[in-house]
Amino acid sequence: MAQNFWTAIDALHDLLVVTIVVSLMTRPRDDRELRRTRLLADRTSARWSSCRGISRPAILGVVVLLATAALNLVLF
Repeated sequence: MAQNFWTAIDALHDLLVVTIVVSLMTRPRDDRELRRTRLLADRTSARWSSCRGISRPAILGVVVLLATAALNLVLF
């Protein structure tokens, strides 16, 4: 069991190192290119305007925390 734990720590370390190295070696793309490839959503998108939860993420966070606590009490 301890070997699995240390293997997971090594994997996380490797992931962080590779992510940082790749991020430092590549240049950021400009907004026009990201919008053209649809990787960057417009901030005033009509698609999100009907979602009321987006405007108040704190309420959604509290609901998720309460659901997590309730499931934790029920299952454990």
